[in-house]
Parts: sequence; structure tokens; C-alpha cells
Amino acid sequence: MTTAEPHERDGALPQLSRRTWALVIGGLAVLVGATAWYAFVASHEEVHWKDVGFSVVSPTEITLTYDVYLYDDVDVDCALRALNPRFTEIGVTTQRIAFADGRQQRLEATITTTEEATTAQVQYCVPVE
Repeated sequence: MTTAEPHERDGALPQLSRRTWALVIGGLAVLVGATAWYAFVASHEEVHWKDVGFSVVSPTEITLTYDVYLYDDVDVDCALRALNPRFTEIGVTTQRIAFADGRQQRLEATITTTEEATTAQVQYCVPVE
């Protein structure tokens, strides 16, 4: 009959050195800190946007639909761009969004392109000073 060795414990935590435990706990602390920092920064955005969709109107036009969420009482400018299959920018336009029209808006914009686009997106939105 064999008996289990004292170091063989079923279901127990792994035997790690103090240095390894310190690294694991330090890594978890860094991860929690980074998550908290990201949440803090994201909660203080002045504007947020989300691409909804696009449709190719013609070889020289594409229509972009997107949502904008305004968190401060200011107007914003959004830079919109159209891309070809190689992700080269082939069309750009800027659209002003008025805060007076509401904090949450669904917008549509037509972008003129130099060739047929395969996608369109909001590049960025910034508050108007």
C-alpha cells in the first residue's frame, strides 16, 4: 500500500516562491490600476461617437451613419473619412454637430471620394472652442 507524499496535496494552491507570489500580486495591482485609470478617463470624455453603418452611393460618394453623444454643453466637429480596400484615405469631410440639437444624435453625412470606397468611419470628434 502506498501513501501520498506530504508535498502532494489535492486541490491545494500551487507551491510558489515568495518572489513569484509578489510578482503575481504586483501584476494584478497594475491591472486593476490600469482599468481604474481607463474608466476615469473614459468617464470624463467631452464627446463620444459610434459608427452605425455606411452605404456606397456611387463610385465617387459614400454615405456614413453614426451616433454622437455630447457630454458637455458645447458644439463639436467630427472628422469623417472614406477608405479604399487598402485602407488608404480617399475622402474626407468635417461635420459640425450642434449641442442645441440634443445630447444624443444620429447623423448621416455624404463623403465625396476620389475612387470607390469600401468603408467610411468617424476619425475623431473634438469640441469647438
